[in-house]
Amino acid sequence: MRLKLLLLILIVLPQTLFSQNVILKGNVPEYAGEKFIFSTYSDYITFTEEELCATVVDKNGDFTCSFTTEKTNYVHIKLGVYEAFVFAEPNKEYELLFPERKEKSIADKLNPYFEHVLYHLGIENSSDTELNYQLAFFDEIYTNMISENAYSMYKKSGNIDTEKIITGIDSIFSQVQNSFFNEFKNYKYASFLNLASSLRMKEISKEYFLNNEILYDNPAYMDLFNQVYENYFHYFGRTEEGKQIYYDIGRLKSIKSLKKTLGQDSVLTNEALREFVILKCLHDEFYKDRFSRSAMLTVLDSLADQTIIPEHKEIAQNIKTKVTKLMIGFYPPEFELYDKDSNLISLDSFKGKYVYLGFCTSISYACIKEFKMLENLYKKHKDHFEIVIICLDETIEQMRYFVENEGYPFTFLHYGNQSEVFKDYDIRAFPTYYFIAPDGKLSISPAPSPDQNAEFVIFKKMRANGDI
Repeated sequence: MRLKLLLLILIVLPQTLFSQNVILKGNVPEYAGEKFIFSTYSDYITFTEEELCATVVDKNGDFTCSFTTEKTNYVHIKLGVYEAFVFAEPNKEYELLFPERKEKSIADKLNPYFEHVLYHLGIENSSDTELNYQLAFFDEIYTNMISENAYSMYKKSGNIDTEKIITGIDSIFSQVQNSFFNEFKNYKYASFLNLASSLRMKEISKEYFLNNEILYDNPAYMDLFNQVYENYFHYFGRTEEGKQIYYDIGRLKSIKSLKKTLGQDSVLTNEALREFVILKCLHDEFYKDRFSRSAMLTVLDSLADQTIIPEHKEIAQNIKTKVTKLMIGFYPPEFELYDKDSNLISLDSFKGKYVYLGFCTSISYACIKEFKMLENLYKKHKDHFEIVIICLDETIEQMRYFVENEGYPFTFLHYGNQSEVFKDYDIRAFPTYYFIAPDGKLSISPAPSPDQNAEFVIFKKMRANGDI
């Protein structure tokens, strides 16, 4: 018992010693009463969001929240059309200055490819030596430099004196001692060299990645990493030694064999970097057709089991969660939304029942037509499965009026407090349906709509499962 306690202390104590508090606060009267959620990216391959802290803006517009960290974090918050961000260092307090409020349109909310406008948050009483000031200043100079040389880079003319340009910019920031800033700056320079074709991919890989520390949380490092190793499996797979990767993944399903094959490439002799590149490539290949998905999942699981690098275990899990969330036999994204009576309903609350889950809106003719069919389905089969509609009406009041006026007996939920649910379920058209089994896993994905013989398909699946 004492040994277990000692081990626990040894694990927890270093985190306690090095983790420090970060305080975020501000005054934004236009957001009074709203919940602010500040997040970071768990990794820069999947861009999985990880909540850092949350708070409700009081009636005067004031808010405060805090989190502990031992590293510099890219902290962001979704504010309408903006992804507002700040780089937060340990043991610092930030009084944040926000942009003028600008909400997304209904079309923006529905668009799974909507890209937020990046907005670097201001900081009250910030000095010119503060990290965010330096990063914003550098970014402005760097962006202007890219714009000035865009034509030559596009033409690959080779007329750009990259060394002179970098030396000129670097002289402005020569006195900055912040390690995060200097790493950010150096990898931005490398991106410029890449764009200007001054360095080939293999040269960049050897100089900036092969024997250097992996900077999992530095956006400039990760931007360059994602560029350099884009389609790496494809390009290496065309070499004589690289052809083996298709056998390693597709037939052997072996992480050990895959590592051995990739280790023949001179840019991947570093074991940690090799694992990281494998994670990047497996993630990307899930959205292509070169490898079996089940084979890649097996390799991914093996990597997660065998790696000794905590970040790689976490990234492997993030990849698996992301790529399987809409696959049959896996758990779909969770949600917790309000019904017409303002009750908070979660997907988990339907566990133990079949669920025919639909995404619609009361202003869509196609949806309105199918609601009548859904009503008939519900009356016939409410003992066999639940019908749940997640509704994109502009307000919950609009949804409530429609449901009560029409008298539909099945469940309607409003998307409002979790608008990302449409992106989570990859909704690109109304209506869209899924069928979820009593164990909470997807049984039909996507499912047919009521006018596409959904009743027959659903009952065929339930009979196959021995439930009717």
